[in-house]
Amino acid sequence: MMIDRIIDALRSQREVDDWKIIERRVDGRELFFVKDALDMNRAKQTQKFFVTVYHDFEENGKFYRGSSEFTIHPGEIKIESLIKENVFSSKFVKNIPYPLVTSSEKRIAFTKAIPIDSINEVAYDMYSEKLENTWINSSEIFMDHVEERIVNSKGVDVSNDVSSLYVEFVTTSRFEKTEVELYWNFKFSKFEDKVIRDKVVNAMKLTKDRAHAVSTPNLKDIPVILVGESVKEFFKYHLYKVSARYIYQHLSNAKIGMDLHENNQKCDGITMWIDPFLEGSAYSVGYDEDGFPLIKIKIIDNSSVKNIWGDIRYAHYLGIEPTGHMTNFTVEPGKTSEDDLETGKYVKVLSFSDFGMDPITGDFGGEIRLGWYSDGKKTIPITGGSISGSISDLFEIVLSKETQQIDNFTGPNSLKIIGAKISGSKTST
Repeated sequence: MMIDRIIDALRSQREVDDWKIIERRVDGRELFFVKDALDMNRAKQTQKFFVTVYHDFEENGKFYRGSSEFTIHPGEIKIESLIKENVFSSKFVKNIPYPLVTSSEKRIAFTKAIPIDSINEVAYDMYSEKLENTWINSSEIFMDHVEERIVNSKGVDVSNDVSSLYVEFVTTSRFEKTEVELYWNFKFSKFEDKVIRDKVVNAMKLTKDRAHAVSTPNLKDIPVILVGESVKEFFKYHLYKVSARYIYQHLSNAKIGMDLHENNQKCDGITMWIDPFLEGSAYSVGYDEDGFPLIKIKIIDNSSVKNIWGDIRYAHYLGIEPTGHMTNFTVEPGKTSEDDLETGKYVKVLSFSDFGMDPITGDFGGEIRLGWYSDGKKTIPITGGSISGSISDLFEIVLSKETQQIDNFTGPNSLKIIGAKISGSKTST
């Protein structure tokens, strides 16, 4: 077997003090459509070996752990040469020494798979609904089954088995002389009846609203309601605030017991978990890339730091127990309904051109692709202008009790913030 050849080559190199191999096999299918006509249908099967070599050395009385990562493809005949080249490269990396995961860690299994051929059902669902003057202009559908094996020099030999469905498409809507296009993408770990269909129908409805939208006026001192993807991005500030890597690199000052919203007097309490087994997420795995076994852990409780999360390296640097590196995270919902959030004057942003949250400073913002403005009496679709602000400057944060799942995130469907700045694309009257 190829992996045995790589292991033998690694063990034969005197300067390789430790090593790690991630073998990744991908079996997938891809469909490409132009409008509703199939343009391309192809299958793929790939296998790659992602190798990391570690070299420990001393320089000027200090000890370091150098490392270098490289990829080996099946049939590679110069394995020894590649290893030697990367050992040489590792000598220029001066990391403080840290351990690898050992075989004594508890082994757990996590396996889930969906038939690759169900990609045809996904395509059928996408194109099963019609909307007047609105359509899917193009789409790409990717269905992958990924088998991953993680082996290291400390005896770890564990596996992950994951399925993923990725869909991206462009919707077009025409209204009188106006024609608009919007881009969308979704990622799941499983295919459920009507889930894709509902998301596509909603995307077409929003595209139709965008075709009727007017320019965003300049507005002051009114609440902003975030929904969908921007909610997930908003909470990344809290997620990375309690990351061992960010704390070690002095990008965060978080400590156990610290109140993350001590300046936000009217903020709903935020409770957050990292969860390796999030239902529907394409990132749900039993082990992280170091082979560390993962379990669900509460990291923030009512806006107070409960646990610091991180992989074995950065946890070792901080002197804490590692949680492993996880991508899935969950935020518990609030107690306010979305109907109650949408009272009085507000701007509700359904879609941003690109919403960004700086996980270090808490600054956020994005250009409004489509939203709704309510003056307290009537609501109109708007586009253009932007939303910006900083978490530390917000007077109020209210979480909806309705929930959503977006890829590796579950949490409130929407949140209402007061203290953000709205920059319009035209002057209000």
